[in-house]
Amino acid sequence: MWLIQADAAAAAPEKSREFLNEEIARHLKPVPPAQRKRYLEALLCRFPVAGQVVKLAPTAPPAPVRVAESPDQLLERFLGVAAGLPLEKRAEFLKRLAEAGLVPVPPTPVSAPVPANLDELRKALGLAAGQQLRLERLEQLGILLVDMVRRLNDRAADAVRDLSKSLLPDRSSDFRQTAARFLTGEIDSLDAQVKVVASLLGTVLVALQRGGKDFGRHYLNKYSPSAILEVIESEKQFGLLPWQKTKDECCWNKYVDLAKEISTPDMIDREIKERLAEFVKRTGLGGQPPS
Repeated sequence: MWLIQADAAAAAPEKSREFLNEEIARHLKPVPPAQRKRYLEALLCRFPVAGQVVKLAPTAPPAPVRVAESPDQLLERFLGVAAGLPLEKRAEFLKRLAEAGLVPVPPTPVSAPVPANLDELRKALGLAAGQQLRLERLEQLGILLVDMVRRLNDRAADAVRDLSKSLLPDRSSDFRQTAARFLTGEIDSLDAQVKVVASLLGTVLVALQRGGKDFGRHYLNKYSPSAILEVIESEKQFGLLPWQKTKDECCWNKYVDLAKEISTPDMIDREIKERLAEFVKRTGLGGQPPS
């Protein structure tokens, strides 16, 4: 470097800098890039510029090399992102995919109003004359109601069967089968099946509301102190003599004997169900007296 400076002393400053740059570049070429900054800083310590060491600008890190993703990887990444998007955005993506021919075109939702001849349905729903119904919503409502009635019918039938199998009416077909026959035109009315379902539900509800009183009356008539005392006095097993039991002792012994009939939860459950079954037999299905 000193020799180059001495030889180029008479040359123009631009020419001198050109010689120095060539020499520095030639010597730095075999040096690894990560070490070049340290070499240049050491060189500037020996050849300062205007008495100061020049601070080199930081070298930009190399741009990351992007590895091309496969179509499957791109699809997985797209699905992962789309799963967290709102429904409106996902519908927009679906439309664009359909326009590109990547997915089938989604069917246009049916939003046509219900025909005007369904005025009875509007009245049943409490709708004004100008309010329109949507056909797809009517279909969804029908599915929900059929399934709900089926479930209620099955649960009510199980509850009545648990009381007494003889209480169940003829149930040759369930509500779904009868509804299917009605919709396909095989039968003209659902009244009979609806009455069976309503009767079963009414039986369970009325038994829960009023059948408990029958159990209460049965319990008091058999286990109350007055009922036990009446039995003891009719049996006349107490007396005033020392070897005879008193009236209170006889009452207690009688209660202990009777209590064995309801000494476990299962026995109490059986007693309650027997009273409920008797109540249903007396009032009929649906809580109405049998015809």
